[in-house]
Amino acid sequence: MSTTDIFSNIVLGRTENYNIDTDKVIVFKNVDDIVDGILCNYSNMAGGFPFTFAGHQWKSSEVLYLCGEFSRGTDRDKLIQEDIRSATSGYAAKRFKKAKYKKEVRGDFPEFRLQWMLYVVWQKCLGNADFRKKLLEVPEDTMFVENTTTDNGGTAEVWGCRNKQVVEARKALEKELKAAHSDMKKKDLDKLINVETNKIQFGTWTGQNNIGKILKICQKAIIHNTVPPIDCDLLNRYDIYILGQRLTFKV
Repeated sequence: MSTTDIFSNIVLGRTENYNIDTDKVIVFKNVDDIVDGILCNYSNMAGGFPFTFAGHQWKSSEVLYLCGEFSRGTDRDKLIQEDIRSATSGYAAKRFKKAKYKKEVRGDFPEFRLQWMLYVVWQKCLGNADFRKKLLEVPEDTMFVENTTTDNGGTAEVWGCRNKQVVEARKALEKELKAAHSDMKKKDLDKLINVETNKIQFGTWTGQNNIGKILKICQKAIIHNTVPPIDCDLLNRYDIYILGQRLTFKV
């Protein structure tokens, strides 16, 4: 199989419909989601998968991705990147660090964010063996789908997919489980809710699902001992600096 064939059916930036009756998917949202017995900590927010890039240690892929939003190579951007890196987690980096500087995000960032995300997640794969193993827990013919139904950000359907009917059904079951097991320890109840609500799966998930696609691209690259089809020419055109270093992208 040629490299082109391996990735030919994965198109970043295109809206997809994943029908549960016909498509194989594994849907995740929270880093502690358990689906079909698998801990789905695939999100950029997930801790436990540190990696080294550009001579620096990164707690999560989310932290490096966010630094790309402030990557013009100015002293100001470097200070912002250092502040983002100081966050205790990917969630904290986005919620508390990036939020302070949202008006200073590169105006052209949307033009290269998909390829930057692909590049960043691949760096995590290269730099963390546990994450490579994690991706291989899912069959190659099964698509990763990030559930962003309840996300309020403007990019919810860019990175993931929505399915309001499933989310409503899961909320209803959660309410029932809490009422039926009010005497259960919170830790045990939370796990029960996690496992049982994630079993609810029907209808269609709709969105660009770029995170899911990027995870699948990286998984396929690992399985077939190749590299993802990163558009290095595009990334090089945008002069991306990380902590004062201009990055040079090549296959």
